[in-house]
Amino acid sequence: MVENSSSQPAQDTGNQMYLVDLREQIRSSDSLDAALRSTDGVWEDIYEAMEPTETLWVIAPNDYRDGRMWPCALAFADYIRDGAAFDLKNTISVHSREATTDEPDLRPSYCDILFLVRDKRNYQFHKDRIRVSHVYEGNEWGDDRETGQSAYHDTEVRRYNPEGKDPGNVWLREDRTQTSDQSVDETGTLSLSEAVRRCVLAGSGDGETVNALWADDFEDAITAENRTMNDIEAGTL
Repeated sequence: MVENSSSQPAQDTGNQMYLVDLREQIRSSDSLDAALRSTDGVWEDIYEAMEPTETLWVIAPNDYRDGRMWPCALAFADYIRDGAAFDLKNTISVHSREATTDEPDLRPSYCDILFLVRDKRNYQFHKDRIRVSHVYEGNEWGDDRETGQSAYHDTEVRRYNPEGKDPGNVWLREDRTQTSDQSVDETGTLSLSEAVRRCVLAGSGDGETVNALWADDFEDAITAENRTMNDIEAGTL
């Protein structure tokens, strides 16, 4: 696995990355089962086309229809792995929309992105590139300290990674400008384009290719990071 830390920078491996946007497939389907079946053959084809260290990112928002919630992300996570031997490494939840009082029904405020790999022991993932600011660095109990005592080893360890903290798997916009310290003052929505940009940074290297299926909305987010976007079509891999 090429999951790096600041002490061991990962090298770009010259691979490609795959991005699939399922929003329209879900939106245009009459049932969750129909949405799943609309992708038949896609996952097997991508799996066969991928190199072992390449990654697959799938935008799969939940939906609400006729008084029932469609758990699309979980359903697709199972459906993809039933069709091909992918491993699900993580599910990223993006706070992508604010609630409003004039909507008649429930609406999901989060959009999920599935992160899948072909080889769970050796895949390209550059975490340092998407780290975010520490929440309490320089403003914590016990005075400012750069090091601390490990709970598992009798050694001194760094309290803060200089590259920032792990972004976790819930992504939202953090506002730290309202007070003088580094605390999070307010959180808000994060655009899907920004979320995809982070996926591109973590899952690919400079100058590499992002193979995108049904993902035209994200061309700017991809090419802005010096990646080449390659539009692919179902059944042509």
